[in-house]
Amino acid sequence: MLSLTFSLALLMATVVANQPHDQEPKHCPRCAQWNEHVEPYRLADNTWYVGTKGLASVLIVDPKGLVLIDGGLPQSAVLILANVRKAGFDPSRIRWILNSHAHFDHAGGIAALARITGAQVAAGREGVIALTAAAYHPDDPQAGFGEEARFPSMQHVRAVDDGDVITVGNTIITAVASPGHAPGGMSWRWTSCRADVCQAIVYLDSLNPVSTDDYRFTDHPDVVKALRATIDRLAALPCDVAMAAHPDQLPDAPNASTTRCAAYADKGRETLRVRLQQEHDRPAQ
Repeated sequence: MLSLTFSLALLMATVVANQPHDQEPKHCPRCAQWNEHVEPYRLADNTWYVGTKGLASVLIVDPKGLVLIDGGLPQSAVLILANVRKAGFDPSRIRWILNSHAHFDHAGGIAALARITGAQVAAGREGVIALTAAAYHPDDPQAGFGEEARFPSMQHVRAVDDGDVITVGNTIITAVASPGHAPGGMSWRWTSCRADVCQAIVYLDSLNPVSTDDYRFTDHPDVVKALRATIDRLAALPCDVAMAAHPDQLPDAPNASTTRCAAYADKGRETLRVRLQQEHDRPAQ
């Protein structure tokens, strides 16, 4: 029994030692919960959910190639690739990997996914700064997390601006500027058509005003302005099908006249109002 235990321990040590640097697990209080496996499922005719329980990753399918949005944690990469295969697609056909925002829980797996698939990576212009440095943008409300927020870097990232498009075959994916939660944040929209029926699909970037303890949004009016503009922009999007970077943050639409994008924006607007009120009630020391 001692010999068997030693052999298993040696095997695990060898696996860890041989693990690619860009897939070394990221540890955080919610990482294990976020990274729980879920089966892939279809969101629309050309769109599949291939992410984990708490971190979205969406696969857009065109006969000419595939597009993946977001890569979860470094340890999410293997789960995302498995879900792409389980959905019936070859990961080597992924042409682009798009990022919502450059935080370790949405961009952490992109370096490994790009390396394995050979896909090109695209992100908001300010997000490129973080993706290539593997450190949060200096203007990010969460930049103070420092080393604990680092993630694998990548060398070649295409910078996109609001309204820019990524095209694969007949599929056109449009960037929607969504700064506020993070500099360079991007939502993404496209359509899915069958016969004469088309659906507008949106991948929604995060809206939560999350920061380090010493950061006050009231001291950064440009960030608040950007986040409010993002909320209004997302609320107005055509939106038959929606997915959020954190799936559990996407509420159901309260009535038939309200889209899920608008409901998501309303939730973000209220969260921001509460955060600013809390800061007002607790003046800076």
